[in-house]
Amino acid sequence: MDAGLAAVLGALAGSVATIGAALATGWAQREGARIAARAEHRRERRGPRESIYKEFVATATRLRVWSSIFSIDPDVVPDDLGEEDAKEIFRIIVEIESKSTDAALAGPKKVAQAARRVARLSFEMASMVTALPRFLTGNAERDRETRRRVRLQVNELAKQFEKSVDDFVLSAQAALDDDGSRE
Repeated sequence: MDAGLAAVLGALAGSVATIGAALATGWAQREGARIAARAEHRRERRGPRESIYKEFVATATRLRVWSSIFSIDPDVVPDDLGEEDAKEIFRIIVEIESKSTDAALAGPKKVAQAARRVARLSFEMASMVTALPRFLTGNAERDRETRRRVRLQVNELAKQFEKSVDDFVLSAQAALDDDGSRE
């Protein structure tokens, strides 16, 4: 190989290596900037999310305190909750619904799904408890079976509701711990 060809090939190899290094450096800088921007965005959202999640859990816990006995013993589900107690329970349900919407909008998707599940189960459970008197017919045998079925269903819903609140807390913790460094 003559000296001229070697010089041209050497210059070409040097140019290709320089271009490759420049492309790799540019890509690394762009990725670094994207990760930093995503992390900053998540840090900015963390405070408001934490507040929204905390309010939602506090409201759900109010219902959980009221209903926890139902998850332990279905026989304690009352035949008639009473008008004032029913109104209070449904005030809590409306608040849970509202705060679940806030939590769902704050995101991310897993938190939104967990919040909607809490809201749905809270409504189903409270509806079953407050509706029990309307299921009774006056027929002693049929009413005894109706009470048993409704109480067992309330027991199952109370267990699912408790688990859904726990699942929401875990999803919220994961969302708050996410620093944006991974996609």
